[in-house]
Amino acid sequence: MKVLLGATAAFMLMAAPALAQTQAALPAQCTFTAAPAIPDGATATNTAMQNAREALEAWRATRQTELTACNGAAQALQAQAQAAAAAHNAAATDTDATINRFVAENTEYNARGSTGRRERGSSLTRPDH
Repeated sequence: MKVLLGATAAFMLMAAPALAQTQAALPAQCTFTAAPAIPDGATATNTAMQNAREALEAWRATRQTELTACNGAAQALQAQAQAAAAAHNAAATDTDATINRFVAENTEYNARGSTGRRERGSSLTRPDH
């Protein structure tokens, strides 16, 4: 049990900087205006509630504009991530094909038998991803 708690604590300590980096890496479009103060309905005056209503309506309009901008930024980042994933996958496929091609040629080379050469084989193996 102590090991589990220790492992959990260690994970949390390592995850905290990553979470902070993620939050710091948000696009500028994803910063939001703070909500206005809401008066206590049990003690607020009519004027205080009217002022709060007006402030809330203005904030709501601002927030909607901010949400739209953040959504646009999120969609752009998703497109960028998809392009990066596609590039990664294409490079991984090319890597696999190149290594497999070499392994096949190396197998053929080794199958020719010994003709006085000392070099045999390769340290390359077929990819596992």
